[in-house]
Amino acid sequence: MNSQQIAAHLMQNSCRMFKGRTCHPEPEAIREIVLHARAALLPNYFEPQVTETHAQTIDRLHQVLTEQIHRASYQECIHKGGTEETRRTAAQKSTAFVEQLPLLQDMLYEDVMETLQGDPAATGPDEIILTYPGILALGVYRAAHELVKLGVPLLPRMMTEYAHRLTGVDLHPGATIGRSIMIDHGTGIVVGETAVVGNHVKIYQGVTLGALYFPKDEQGMMLREVKRHPTVEDYVILYSNSTVLGGETVIGHHSVIGSNTWVTRSVPPYSKVTYETESVVRTREAH
Repeated sequence: MNSQQIAAHLMQNSCRMFKGRTCHPEPEAIREIVLHARAALLPNYFEPQVTETHAQTIDRLHQVLTEQIHRASYQECIHKGGTEETRRTAAQKSTAFVEQLPLLQDMLYEDVMETLQGDPAATGPDEIILTYPGILALGVYRAAHELVKLGVPLLPRMMTEYAHRLTGVDLHPGATIGRSIMIDHGTGIVVGETAVVGNHVKIYQGVTLGALYFPKDEQGMMLREVKRHPTVEDYVILYSNSTVLGGETVIGHHSVIGSNTWVTRSVPPYSKVTYETESVVRTREAH
């Protein structure tokens, strides 16, 4: 086969195998959304284009976001009247998102200050904003979560997966994460879709808030609209490589979950959960 025949075969197969969405968010645009949102929230730190004013940055964010919301929503809304209605709805949702930027900025400030107060290695807000992967992951999550609340499909997940690739922190946009969150180091953190995290929670590297099992209906099909991931109340500390599983599991406020622990049952407030093991030290003979 020549290149045209191969291309035709691949296109036909793709449409058959993957249902062939005719319109979807553009992966290349995700980076632009993140950069413009970051510049809008932190204009004294990030400028995607030096020729833009702050207002122009926000206008550009609105423009790109409207197009990507339209592309994400078109396939679901096609039966309601075609692209014009979808574009109008996309513009409305994009406007609603932009109006939340002051709130997102306040939440980001609280995350930075919580990190500054909780990490003795942090020299100041500048270092945290410019270098900490947890702040980037939280910023993208918070923006994506606003889009989830607006009913935007697919696009929020693409945004948090973009941040996941950059930071190693996997925060599902459907999760509910409170204010003043500290993510230290960050690598390997996973927070599932139905997890609920309170305020002033500290999360260290390798923490998983995951599902214990996947419930199914009478036909054996997986039930997706159920709470599968745990609830973590206010002022909890989750130390490195701790795992908390299950939709009915609640970590009571002001509790400490120690490193390498495996928690599948609720614990009351002010608890301390540790993994006990014995370290053996043997003295070697000097040579």
